[in-house]
Amino acid sequence: MKRNLLFAIVAIVTVSLASCGKTKTGDVTFWQQTGSGYGATVVSVNGVTSNITSEYGSAPSCGTAGCAVFNGLDAGTYNYTATDGTANWSGSVTITEGCKTVKLY
Repeated sequence: MKRNLLFAIVAIVTVSLASCGKTKTGDVTFWQQTGSGYGATVVSVNGVTSNITSEYGSAPSCGTAGCAVFNGLDAGTYNYTATDGTANWSGSVTITEGCKTVKLY
């Protein structure tokens, strides 16, 4: 009985410590509304670029093709810029675990 209790305590402590210190990461997907007329849009986050090449009638799922997708970003706030050659956007997005979608309009 004491041996099982000791084993259970050690297992709980080990699992708790294993989750400590892990960096939380998340994803962000940028998209544009159908009929926006912006065409291809280049989005830059933290020096990395991705292109929006499709438009959607409502918010697409994270990681949808045709959206500007950024995966595995450490939790924190990032500045972004975007341009289609005529219109320009800029702002910031806060990353937490999971995924966030950002509509550019």
